[in-house]
Amino acid sequence: MSIAEKRYVRLTTWTADGDPRHVPVWVVGLGGSHVGFTTGSGSWKVRRLHHDPSVELQACDMGGTVIEGSTAVSGTAEVVDGDAYREVRTAIRRKYGIQYAVIWLVSYLGQLLGRKPNGDCAVIVTLD
Repeated sequence: MSIAEKRYVRLTTWTADGDPRHVPVWVVGLGGSHVGFTTGSGSWKVRRLHHDPSVELQACDMGGTVIEGSTAVSGTAEVVDGDAYREVRTAIRRKYGIQYAVIWLVSYLGQLLGRKPNGDCAVIVTLD
């Protein structure tokens, strides 16, 4: 089973001083060796990707704990918006269905209260 078929994936990025940071994400296949996920443009993962686009992806549970026996894959990430963002968002919506709808509703309500959107860009990873 490819990394794109997993329900949750632990994304590893690196800080400016080289420390790894892990966070679970929803990921979708985009054809060929590309996968993607949505995130907020002001998120720490996006900030770290601007310094170092190298990433590692590994199957995990909802909390980010790596699934025993799973294999990490590495790649190079690119933060995108516009049509590329919409393509990833549509694929996420299809794959995650009701879970996506609930998260979108919570985000929308937060925006009404003045919070920044938490899914206004996408990251496309080209796997090695």
